[in-house]
Amino acid sequence: MSQQERRVGVSLLTTMIMFGVFGFYMFGLYQDGAMDGPDSYRLIGKSFFVLVGGGIVVSIVVHILFTIIHSIITKDYEPMMNDERDKLFDLKSMQIILLVFSFGFMVSMGILALDILAPSLVFLLIIFSMFIANVIGDLVKLFLYRGGI
Repeated sequence: MSQQERRVGVSLLTTMIMFGVFGFYMFGLYQDGAMDGPDSYRLIGKSFFVLVGGGIVVSIVVHILFTIIHSIITKDYEPMMNDERDKLFDLKSMQIILLVFSFGFMVSMGILALDILAPSLVFLLIIFSMFIANVIGDLVKLFLYRGGI
């Protein structure tokens, strides 16, 4: 497994863990009825910023720890190198991320326009579409590194 594949795998794992924690926390708030009050939007906003900030910190820490552990186990250090192929894969996965998120955003706006869900749940749906887009983008990048092109 190349360094790029490991990096994508660690990113995918970190994303799943962070969003699992976020989803569990938000589901608990929803069960408690905190999403029904007038402060629900502020609560979602604060929770989202904690998710983003915590996600960045956890991602950096996990990447560093994984690199250190991998170097100790294999006794091999691979310098971080990005060539044109890596940039192409990043652009392709970013294109997929944008496409999936745009679709999720449009579905969320349609749900809001048709008054199917409460507006606070639509905000959570937008955050969920960000998560799904990131996961699909990482999976596409992993597929490309595994020989998809």
